[in-house]
Amino acid sequence: MKGSLTTISYNIKARDEAYAQLNDLFGSEIKIRSLCTTDLNYEAMIDDDLILITAPVVKDMILPYIKKGCKYIIATRNINTKNLKLLFDIPDNTDVLVINNLWENTVEVVEELELIGINHLNFHPYNPQVPFKDMNFNYAITIGEPQLVPKTIPNVIDLGTRLISVKTIVQILLHFNLSKSFDSIVSSRYIRDLVRLSTELNSLARKNEMLLILMEKIISEFGDGIIVTDMNQQILFHNCLAQEILGIDTGMKGLKLEQVMPWFDEFQTSGFKAVNRREIYITNSEMHVQGGYNNRLITLKEMNRIKDIDEEYRKHQKHKGHIAKYTFTDIKYKSLTIDDLIKKAAKIAKTNSAILIIGESGTGKELIAQSIHNASDRKNNPFIAINCAALSESLLESELFGYEEGAFTGARKGGKKGLFEMADRGTVFLDEIGDAPLSIQTKLLRVLQEKEIMRISGEKIIPVDVRVIAATNKDLLELIENGSFRKDLYYRLNVLPLYVPPLRERKDDIEVLLKLFLKKYAARENMKIPELDGDIINILKKYPWPGNIRELENLAEYIITVSPVTENPRHEILKFISKGRSSHDKPLFKNSDIRDEAICILKILYHSKKDKIIIGRGKIREKLKSQGMNLSEQQIKSRMEALKKSGLIQTMVGKGTIISPKGEREILNVLQNT
Repeated sequence: MKGSLTTISYNIKARDEAYAQLNDLFGSEIKIRSLCTTDLNYEAMIDDDLILITAPVVKDMILPYIKKGCKYIIATRNINTKNLKLLFDIPDNTDVLVINNLWENTVEVVEELELIGINHLNFHPYNPQVPFKDMNFNYAITIGEPQLVPKTIPNVIDLGTRLISVKTIVQILLHFNLSKSFDSIVSSRYIRDLVRLSTELNSLARKNEMLLILMEKIISEFGDGIIVTDMNQQILFHNCLAQEILGIDTGMKGLKLEQVMPWFDEFQTSGFKAVNRREIYITNSEMHVQGGYNNRLITLKEMNRIKDIDEEYRKHQKHKGHIAKYTFTDIKYKSLTIDDLIKKAAKIAKTNSAILIIGESGTGKELIAQSIHNASDRKNNPFIAINCAALSESLLESELFGYEEGAFTGARKGGKKGLFEMADRGTVFLDEIGDAPLSIQTKLLRVLQEKEIMRISGEKIIPVDVRVIAATNKDLLELIENGSFRKDLYYRLNVLPLYVPPLRERKDDIEVLLKLFLKKYAARENMKIPELDGDIINILKKYPWPGNIRELENLAEYIITVSPVTENPRHEILKFISKGRSSHDKPLFKNSDIRDEAICILKILYHSKKDKIIIGRGKIREKLKSQGMNLSEQQIKSRMEALKKSGLIQTMVGKGTIISPKGEREILNVLQNT
């Protein structure tokens, strides 16, 4: 869905009719809710992407119930052409009573009937609120309100409720960026009905004249050139803009299409054409009407208008927020590990619970988060990402929760919406959640528990419907232990945990990803993709990739950059890897004996983690003893304290010790060089 629209009408009948018309037009594109005046109350102010007040006369009655700042438009209406032909059965100069639900609406109907050329009758608008004075009327015209017609009138013609006008429909299209649907929603549906009616009455000149006036009134409001032809390609209707685009000085009605557009190809449904030194986008479609008649609808759209719409759309998207660009199909892999991860994430996407994505830097956590959003029911709503480590505490708070006017020096006039408000009905992605200050964590907990926020310096509680996806490369349990992360927030976020493995745990993906990145950078540089033999791939699979996928992409860019000036890409790749390894290879201890003992402890913890076992110092001492290292309890403690300070191991509260991701890289590096 592109968004949602609320209509507000005078009564239940008008409400239901507005919903039926708009749902038929836009139901597959936007969510529609319809209300009437009896549905309104001050306790629940109306707020939506767009509010449509279906009659100008009830505007003042409705406005107090609309949330301040919410965009609304007032609908204009056109008479439904379906039953207009019945009016020509009424004798000339007959007095006809015109009846609608409100006096103001009745006057508008009379004016429109006269405007479109029905001038052979004497119209008398009737006010239902004033006692009826019988003038011996034999005919009455009503606009969907037959129950209001005085019982003394024998002949009643119900034209049906006036339809929301094409002008208002176009306003809705533009607001929701549905310009691509313009032809199918507006042109085809509105013009087809008029063409059908015109064809049925083509033997009556006066009726055709009336319909042509009505047609011209409607298509003159279009922002594109419009031409309608009959089955013989003779022009039935056109607007002034089509005439101006084609550079025709006189009217085109009655001319053959080939006379004004000799280059026109009736078999081409759309395309670009240079016309009078202007680039024009042309669409061509057939309209089938009853009786075997086939008419052709041609639209002429100037490129400047297309560019304006595109620019407006881009501005709207930038203002609206962020879009998730990636889906699960964008994740390239070969390993069963990632296959399992994607299956699990796709299932999780269908829920609304919070998600915690855990993984080292450069593993693609945001790629997973965006894919989850695009696989969820929230995919047509905003996806807003923010890095909790990139902003100061005060700036992060104002970005997430917004502020009221005057909240601090330099605050925007009128205040500012926070990202949680902007992401309503969508997803907020909190990257590096482990770096969020405690004060922010407290407010995040309220969002997750109560689904509501309060702006800085605000007094009003604002409900928000957002899904939170958080990501971290830190051990949040360790942060909880040292008091820098809230335990209750952790359990609110960790409802659906996902672990994104580092590249060294998914070696089957290295070749797939490297080829993808090589192709990307080779295309950028307009170069041939270099061939990499199996021996080089095997070397890359043995490298621990401390920078993960990001480091692999750097290697691909490096290969493409140096390949024109080197005769030995293998040598360059080895040099790149050795630089990456040396930047991470620092000796644990100066004393080689102590270093060997520390490495043995890391190996024990590495294998324990693979076996999904958490062990304490006593168990570590037993394993070391079995390997010929008889260390005291204090010696083991000192080695482990040093390993912990280096970030190579993590102590679990009351549960023992596990190796950290950094420790895993260290051990893999050791194993591959022994």
